[in-house]
Amino acid sequence: MGEELKEEILDGIRRHIHPLGGFEKAQLLIAEEGHIKLRIQVEENGLNLYGHLHGGYIFTLCDSISGMCAYSHGVTNVTQQGSINFIRGFQTGLLFVEAHTLHRGRKTAVIRVEVTSEGGKLIASGNFSMFLGEPV
Repeated sequence: MGEELKEEILDGIRRHIHPLGGFEKAQLLIAEEGHIKLRIQVEENGLNLYGHLHGGYIFTLCDSISGMCAYSHGVTNVTQQGSINFIRGFQTGLLFVEAHTLHRGRKTAVIRVEVTSEGGKLIASGNFSMFLGEPV
């Protein structure tokens, strides 16, 4: 598994879980350098007009966990670019969001994110390029 993180980095990762769209209810399951995993209960307030989880909600989850994953390397960061593929619809229930660092350079990192259902079905996948800032 990954390297154990310092407590101040873990605190910074937890601060990325914000009250946007109920994200404050997300539970941090794995926090290692270059690897973050969250669990979140999706409720009806996250659904679109067609009764499926809103794509913007999924994208925001992926963007947020990408920032956490980059932060796990001990640096501040902002999203430089993000892309996502929506694989299948999802209504309500448990979602798992997992991010891995594919590449970490001096100024950028590439993060791969997968969103899966409790049953392990792939809901969405994405790639995010993060611009790395100052050490934390």
